[in-house]
Amino acid sequence: MIRRRGFTLVELLVVIAIIGTLVGLLLPAVQAAREAARRSSCQNNIKQVGLAVINFENSRRKLPAGFTQDRIPAPSGAFQGHSVFYYVLPFIEETNLFNSMDAKVPLNNRATTATGGKAAAVVPTLLCPSDALPNTPIPYPYTGTPAEFYGGTSYKANGGSRPIFATSSTNDGVFMCFGTASRKATSAPTGIEVRLKDITDGTTKTIMFGERFHKDANFDTFTVAGWNSGSTIVSWSRWYPAGGDNGLGNLMGGSFAPIGYTTPWPAGGSGAPTSQSAWFTFQDQRLSAFGSGHPAGANFSLCDGSVRFMSNDLSQSLLALWCQRADNQTFPDDQ
Repeated sequence: MIRRRGFTLVELLVVIAIIGTLVGLLLPAVQAAREAARRSSCQNNIKQVGLAVINFENSRRKLPAGFTQDRIPAPSGAFQGHSVFYYVLPFIEETNLFNSMDAKVPLNNRATTATGGKAAAVVPTLLCPSDALPNTPIPYPYTGTPAEFYGGTSYKANGGSRPIFATSSTNDGVFMCFGTASRKATSAPTGIEVRLKDITDGTTKTIMFGERFHKDANFDTFTVAGWNSGSTIVSWSRWYPAGGDNGLGNLMGGSFAPIGYTTPWPAGGSGAPTSQSAWFTFQDQRLSAFGSGHPAGANFSLCDGSVRFMSNDLSQSLLALWCQRADNQTFPDDQ
């Protein structure tokens, strides 16, 4: 009689343990490969947006405004405006979307349903795969019953040393608010549509766009507290705000906060502001902060069309030099 020998329980457990160890060793490599692919895709996206602006400048002899801001006539008097991303749609293969939008009345581009198109349209080129944004229209307000829907963007235009809030805007970056109802800091120059020749620090040394990461649990606790107009960090991402007075918070980044800055405490936590007025400065820091879901830093497109990955460890003072278009200061070549 032939005796058939099978695996003992000990042998089976050893094999399972070996397989588990191999999977454990392989998983980080797989995750790293996936993140490398996401980072490469993001670099391509932000490069395309940067090149679109350069092509716009080549045809119009000026860069688009970061956000145009006008008021419709009384009795409404509401703010309305176009965004930098609206102007470059034809240069990122979104001509049909551009043609579907009202060029004269931005408020007409709002969408009250997720399928309303226009401002609710999701533009794949504007989304980083490592960001926390959905590839579906985002409701506004994010909490409660939505009145409008918007497509999101993972990229922010360089607004200089302090791009937001509107009455604090320094207007020393590449993009800024421009129009009959645009506002600025008292000491700041009037907003303009910049030409490449106005970037006297050099196009290779000036940021055009940077990433913004939409994940910040602490920030969202202030939304729950009622201090962010019903907007979580995810919903501060509209590529086309259309109206209101908070458009710059969706569109503009700068050096008012270091790369990768997130809200350091929850609402009511130790060290947190105890009033909404005290919170506003921190809100502006978070909304203007560049950052990403990539490890250790974020992608930036420069004004010459190139892309550079900048570390979260970059000092805020050096970031300010990258963000200002004409500060006439120099910094080390490796920074």
